[in-house]
Amino acid sequence: MKILSVSSSRFAVDVFLFGLILLMLSPRLTGLPVHEWLGLALGIPVVVHLLLSWSWISRATLVVLEILSGVVISVVALPALGISTIEDGAWRLLHNRFLNFLVILVGVHIAMNWNALRSGIRRWLVRVAE
Repeated sequence: MKILSVSSSRFAVDVFLFGLILLMLSPRLTGLPVHEWLGLALGIPVVVHLLLSWSWISRATLVVLEILSGVVISVVALPALGISTIEDGAWRLLHNRFLNFLVILVGVHIAMNWNALRSGIRRWLVRVAE
């Protein structure tokens, strides 16, 4: 059994995180309950991603604000856990604005790391084929 290197672990976390983000982008597709539970679950891979990419942490403020605003306006997940949230249009607008900027930044982040991503995919495909 092979032990994953840090770069392989980072790649696996990033691919998983990207898949979750794609699901999160459309609450109408997943439904609000799944959207909120995925949003809460997104916190763990985001923290792992930030720890594996420590230099990026200073630029992660927007991600934290997006997750925090989503938690604050939770309609399904947190109330199901007995935690009351805020029903406020201003917080919802803030959440949506953070999302718009975040989508742009994720696109730029992927574009800036495209060569590393492409190399990681190639290495992963070679390992899978072995």
